[in-house]
Amino acid sequence: MTERELKKLYQHRDRVVRGITTDGKFRVAVTLNTAIAQEAARRHNAEPAAALLLARALSGAALLSSFLKGEERIIVETMGNGVYKKIFAEALQVGEVRGYVEKNRAPAMLDDALGAGMMRVTKILYGKFEPVSGLVELRKGNITTDLAYYLTQSEQIPSAVRLDVRMDGDGAIQYSTGLLVQAMPGATDAEIMSVQNSIIEVGDICELAASGYGAEEIIKQVIPQDVEVLNNTPIDFYCRCSLDRFKSILVSLGLAEVENMHAAGHNELVCQYCNEHYTLSDNDFAELITQLRAQQN
Repeated sequence: MTERELKKLYQHRDRVVRGITTDGKFRVAVTLNTAIAQEAARRHNAEPAAALLLARALSGAALLSSFLKGEERIIVETMGNGVYKKIFAEALQVGEVRGYVEKNRAPAMLDDALGAGMMRVTKILYGKFEPVSGLVELRKGNITTDLAYYLTQSEQIPSAVRLDVRMDGDGAIQYSTGLLVQAMPGATDAEIMSVQNSIIEVGDICELAASGYGAEEIIKQVIPQDVEVLNNTPIDFYCRCSLDRFKSILVSLGLAEVENMHAAGHNELVCQYCNEHYTLSDNDFAELITQLRAQQN
C-alpha cells in the first residue's frame, strides 16, 4: 500500500474530534463512527432497533471520552423495563470503543424499546480510587435526549446533543454520527441560543457525513465562531478480552469449579462486551488445574 493510500485510509477511519471556541465559551466534539456502529451490530447480531440504540450509546460514549485523558474511560448505560434491559457503551480517550445490548426476558413494556428506567454515566479517572457516577431517570428512551438531560441535570452543564443514525431499507446502519456542544462559564443566554439555533439549522449530522464532510468540517458548520481543534483521535471497536484474561478469571473460581467445567465439557467462553468466542483446550484445563493444585499446597 502506498503512502497516499495509507493517508487516505487514515483520514477515513472513524474518529472523534474535540475543540473549543477561541473565546473559551463553548466546547464541542464530533464523532463519525459508522464502522464502529456497524461492527457492534454485526458482532452482537443486533436487530435494527437494538443496532440503532447501541450506535447512539457508542457515539455518546466516544464524545464524552474525548474530554478525558489517556486511558481514562467512560461508560454510558441505560437500564429499563422495555424490550431492552440494558444498552451498554464504553469508550477510552485513546480511541477504544465497545458495547452491547441485553434484552429483557419478560419486558414490562412490549411496545417500548427501553421503557421506564435509568441512565448511568460512569467515569474511571486517574487519581480517583472509585469510579465517578451519575444517575438520572430516562426521559425519552432514545439515548439522545436522555444523555442531554443527564449532562444538564447531573453535571450542571448546558449541553446540546445529537446522536444521529441513518438506516437503510433493510435496517442496516449506513451512517452513525454524534455531536456534543457544551456551554462553558461566561457564555451568555443569547450566545447559547445562537449556538442552539445553528445546531437546529444544520439538521441531521448523517446528511453532512453522507455529503463528504469530515468531523472538523462539521464543527465549522455547527459553531458560528472560530474553533481551536484540540484533539483528532481515530477510534475503533476494540475489546481487550483474550483467552489468557478469561483463564485468569477462571483461576479465581477455584479448583472444584474448573474441574467440574472440564468434566462437563463446558469449554466455550464468550465475552459479553464484544461477543468474541474462545475455546478452552484440554491443555488449557490441564494448565489451570495444575496451577490451582499448586496453590493449595
